[in-house]
Amino acid sequence: MQLSILILAQDKSSVQGLAETLGSAGHGVTVVTRSEDFASSASSYSLCVVESSPPPLEPARVIELLKAAPGGDAIHILGIAAGSSLDERIALLEAGADDVITRPFQPTQLLALVEAIALSAQRVGTGTPGAIGAGTGKRLVGVFSPKGGVGTTTVATNLAVVAAERYPGRVLLLDLDLSFGQVASHLNLQPKQTLLDVTRDDLALQDGEVMRTYAMTVPGGLSVLAAPPSPAFSGLIRSDHIAALIARALDAFDIVIVDAGTAMDDRQAPLFARADTVVVPVLPEIPALNAVRLLLEQLADTGALGSQTMFVLNNVFARELLKRSDIESALDAKITAELPYDSFVYLKAVNEGIPVVTGSPRSAPADKFRALADQLFGASVTGVVDAKKEKRGFFGRR
Repeated sequence: MQLSILILAQDKSSVQGLAETLGSAGHGVTVVTRSEDFASSASSYSLCVVESSPPPLEPARVIELLKAAPGGDAIHILGIAAGSSLDERIALLEAGADDVITRPFQPTQLLALVEAIALSAQRVGTGTPGAIGAGTGKRLVGVFSPKGGVGTTTVATNLAVVAAERYPGRVLLLDLDLSFGQVASHLNLQPKQTLLDVTRDDLALQDGEVMRTYAMTVPGGLSVLAAPPSPAFSGLIRSDHIAALIARALDAFDIVIVDAGTAMDDRQAPLFARADTVVVPVLPEIPALNAVRLLLEQLADTGALGSQTMFVLNNVFARELLKRSDIESALDAKITAELPYDSFVYLKAVNEGIPVVTGSPRSAPADKFRALADQLFGASVTGVVDAKKEKRGFFGRR
C-alpha cells in the first residue's frame, strides 16, 4: 500500500534518513518544520508522523491539538519518542497517537509499524485519507516534465477546461510553474491575485473556502489560481506553502489540476506525494526522452512519487522521427495518449489565449484532449477514483 506521509520535525536534515526509509518503500513523503503547517495539511495525508516539534509546543501537545480539531479523529498519527522513557511514550499515546516507535529503530520496524497502522485504519473503516486509490471522491492531477517546450501548460489548460465542462464550479487549475507560469496567458487572463497572495494569508492556507476567493473563475466554471507575477517572487514560496495550498484546494474543489512546470526541487514533493496521476508530456526526440528517463530514475531512487504516471506523446514534428515502439523502449513505459501534429491549431490557441478544446473543438487535437480527459476523469469524479484501484506498479507500468 502506497501512502502519502507528512512528517513534522524541527529541521529537515534531522529526518533525512527517516524520509529515505519511507520513500524507499514507495510512500510519498513531505516534511514540514512548522506546527501550523503540519496542522493545516494533516487531514490530506494518509499518515502523520511527529518526529519532533519546534518550540514552544511539545510533540504530545501538537498531537493533542490536532486530534481535538474538527475531523481530527480521522487523522492517523505515529509518534516518535526520542528516548526510552516510558513517560514520553505514554504521553504521546494519551495525546492521541495511534502508535509510538522509540529511537533508535531499524528501518524494517518503522515500515512494519506504518503498514500496521494503515491496515488497522482500513479494518475499522476510517480508511486512509490520501492513500493511492482511496475513495475520497477527489482527484489531484499533476502535469510535469523535466524539459521545457513539450506542451505542459497546453495539456494542463485543455484538461482543466474539459473537466470544468463536466463539473462546473468544482475544478481548479493551479499554476505551480512558480517562475514562468503561463496558465493565465493560455487562458487570456489578467489576474489581480495569484497564489503568492494566498501564501501571505494564513487563513487562506487553513480554510479552503477562503483560499477559493483568491481564484479567478473563467466562463465555463473553471477556477484558476495563477503563478506569481514575476520570477522574483518565486523564492518566497516554500514547500510547506505548496503542501497547504494543495490540501486546501482539495478541500474546496473536487478536481485539482496542477501545471507543475519543469523545475525539480523540494517544492514539487507535496504534489508528487498527493497526486493520483502525474501526466508527463514527452517529445519524440532523444534529449527530451533522456530527460524524462533521468526524472524517473531519480524519483524511483528517492521514492518521491506516490502516484500513477501517464505519458503523453506530443507530436510536434511534421515527420515521424522516432517510432512509438522506440519511444516506449526508451522510457521503459507505455505511451498513454498521443497528441497529433498540427501546424496551426496549437499556435492559434496560444496566441489567442483560447484553449484548443474551446477554440478548435472539432479538430483532431481537441478530440485527443477529450479522450485523455476520459481516461483521467471518466463519467464522474467518484468513478474515476474507484477505477484507479487497479493501478499497476510504481509508475503505472505493466
